[in-house]
Amino acid sequence: MIPRIVLLLLLILILLPLHAEEPLPVVQLYIVDQIDPVTADYITAGIARAQERAQAVLIVMDTPGGLLSSTQKIIQSILASKIPVIVYVSPDGATAASAGALITMVAHVAAMSPVSNIGSATPVALSPSGEVEKIGKSMERKIINDLAAKARSIAKERGRNVEWAEKAVREASNLTSKEALAKNVIDLIAKNVADLMHKLDGRRVKVAGDKIIVLRTKSAPIEDQPMSPWEKFLHYLSNPMVVLFLTLAATYGLIYELANPGSIFPGVIGAISIVLLLYSYSVLPVNVAGFVFIALGIAMFLIELFTPTHGVLTVGGAISLFLGLIMLFRAAEGFMLPIWLLAFVTLLTTGFFAFVVSLGVRALKNPYLSGREGVVGHIGEAKTDLDPIGKVFVDGSLWTATSIDGKISKGELVEVVEMQGLKLKVRRHAGE
Repeated sequence: MIPRIVLLLLLILILLPLHAEEPLPVVQLYIVDQIDPVTADYITAGIARAQERAQAVLIVMDTPGGLLSSTQKIIQSILASKIPVIVYVSPDGATAASAGALITMVAHVAAMSPVSNIGSATPVALSPSGEVEKIGKSMERKIINDLAAKARSIAKERGRNVEWAEKAVREASNLTSKEALAKNVIDLIAKNVADLMHKLDGRRVKVAGDKIIVLRTKSAPIEDQPMSPWEKFLHYLSNPMVVLFLTLAATYGLIYELANPGSIFPGVIGAISIVLLLYSYSVLPVNVAGFVFIALGIAMFLIELFTPTHGVLTVGGAISLFLGLIMLFRAAEGFMLPIWLLAFVTLLTTGFFAFVVSLGVRALKNPYLSGREGVVGHIGEAKTDLDPIGKVFVDGSLWTATSIDGKISKGELVEVVEMQGLKLKVRRHAGE
């Protein structure tokens, strides 16, 4: 009887590890590129969901910084989290600059890859050339003092280097991963996520409510949760470079449609760009004065087209547009674009209005100068396929035309048989 009991106990001891509870997963989120409202919503929502079913959240970070308002939202979410939030500055070459440094310091566990850096948390406005720009002594002092106090408070709460936290804000101090570890700015250095999970296993972490959680990460599954396609799209719309492109697309599209009624496609592109800009401008700290200068520049271009002033308004419009582009994103916590890009955009737009759009305006004037009899019966060339609608070139002007003779291919000669408003009806030219 005794041997059977011994065998039974041995069997239980062997099978016990097989029935041990699996460790809860670690949810992996990302902060890449600029920190904006989309990033803040993605991170806060990810932390909230993870608290229901995960043992910890891992945020992999590589960011130059971003909006302080969005950063504050992320910091509050981490401070209120009931599970540990681990920030890992990775991969090699990554940086946790500006707002990213604050998020790293507020993490329950802060880690960095061997070749990475952290710091430069001073809030600045950048000039178009990328140099630090003065924002007014009183305002600068107010912003820096407020951010320095936040950095000290965060470092003290997490038991990190309070003196360096303030130095990062006031002096834009920057540290490598080894220096950060030596100065008690971060908790550890890890080669990769697997190495990080191995080093965190068994670590005791205090979360909101003074609750102590022991991490079991060595064999914990990693649940990768990147931004959804929709979140990536909204994040993309928050990029200043994309906002500049949409602004130009809206301007070019709508003005070209006005100068060439019936073109349709440019007008559709312009209208869609305006709708997308409504979102972009709602999340970026844009300067209203920039809108005024841009609108004034466009108005000058239009007046020049319809009432020529020998280039005076064209020059004025170019200057106004350039000033507007510079001022549009000028803010203490905003973004600025390189001056060469703004200059290129200004020259491109000036050329667009001075040459391309003026052709459309002349096309509008030609019908009234020559009359219906001056166009009907003339021979032109199909500039696009007419199936049945397309573009034809007649008497030095580009027209919207409808074929009454079936499909007409690009390059074929056409004969104008009728003019209705500003559109033509044509047929294939039979020749002599």
